Amino acid sequence: MNAKELTNKYIMNTYGRFDLTLVKGEGCFLYDENGKRYTDFASGIAVNNLGYDNHEINSAVTSQIKKLIHVSNYFYTEPQALLAEKLCVNSFADKVFFCNSGAESVEGAIKLSRIYAQKFSKRGYGIIAMQNSFHGRTFGALSATGQDKYHKGFEPMLDGFTHIKFNDFDALRKLIKGPGGKDYCAVIVEPVQGEGGVNIADKEYVKSLRDLTAENDVVLIFDEVQVGLGRTGKLFAYMNFDVEPDIMTLAKPLAGGLPIGAVLAKESIAKAFEPGNHASTFGGGPVITAAANAFFDEINKKGFLEEVLKTGDYIKSKLDELKIDFPEFIKEVRSIGLIGAIEFYEIKAKEVSVELINEGFLTTTVQDKILRLTPPLIIKKNDVDLLIESLVKVFNRNYNK
Repeated sequence: MNAKELTNKYIMNTYGRFDLTLVKGEGCFLYDENGKRYTDFASGIAVNNLGYDNHEINSAVTSQIKKLIHVSNYFYTEPQALLAEKLCVNSFADKVFFCNSGAESVEGAIKLSRIYAQKFSKRGYGIIAMQNSFHGRTFGALSATGQDKYHKGFEPMLDGFTHIKFNDFDALRKLIKGPGGKDYCAVIVEPVQGEGGVNIADKEYVKSLRDLTAENDVVLIFDEVQVGLGRTGKLFAYMNFDVEPDIMTLAKPLAGGLPIGAVLAKESIAKAFEPGNHASTFGGGPVITAAANAFFDEINKKGFLEEVLKTGDYIKSKLDELKIDFPEFIKEVRSIGLIGAIEFYEIKAKEVSVELINEGFLTTTVQDKILRLTPPLIIKKNDVDLLIESLVKVFNRNYNK
């Protein structure tokens, strides 16, 4: 049996897979079992920010795997310590906790917020989250997620989560300053809602959010699992808003395609954790953090993020032109750095994504009618041009009648 047949027979049916088996990657390109090449505008859902077969990441992994694959976190390892230093020195944070995924990083942030409230702020355990948000599939992260479709079949959700409209500061202020305001210990927000449709927070909203939470000793958590580490053209997404959170969650691209998560926090918040409060068997393992060190060094090189911004501006201009050319199909385009969205009026985004596969491009879809673009950060303008040309073909061939 081939990979598709084996998958259908033995793997639980939790993914709506495309009818495509991928076997190799190089740069911004992936290849199927027949040797056909695809330009990647998905990046494993914003994971492969340096593309595929990256020499620095490969070398770091192969070198470390010969030395030490795993020891428990009862011992010190150099790759983990070096990565922690890099993340803290280059961000607002003073301390890091390593885990294995974005959902786990959100779980860690929730736990840290609640134990901080118990020990220091003396607030309740409630957490304010946003409608249309996505924070992960584990129960804490799922309860924070503001989309009912992900909750269906798994109710009841965990107690203590309240969801309000994204970018609505008045709704937030009413909760925190209202009669039950002391019940809330934290606010969790994505600076850019990736799974929600690439919805970008307003700068003034974020600034007001930061001021309100600081004044009331409410922990502010930024979920940057999808949009951190260069995706927006800044090293971290919060840097676009001229504020600093108290806690930030990272994951997807941090180890160049290997599983990792991280909870970053200011010392004033991180001090709430003591030995035994939280742990992860595999979190921050030597091989994974060796890969992450190599990845971080690459995106932090002089001029790298400037190029991301330039390419991001170019994609934005091409998407704006596409909307002007096809106003009957395209409701809105949104982008920041190298994460973008094309929202359709009636067209199903999955249909367009399948057509693009036939054209040799890989994309992802969210919210039924939104095509999401998250290419590797090393994507070239010529690749963008070819994608736009293919989109025009798809529109004219299938919908422009």
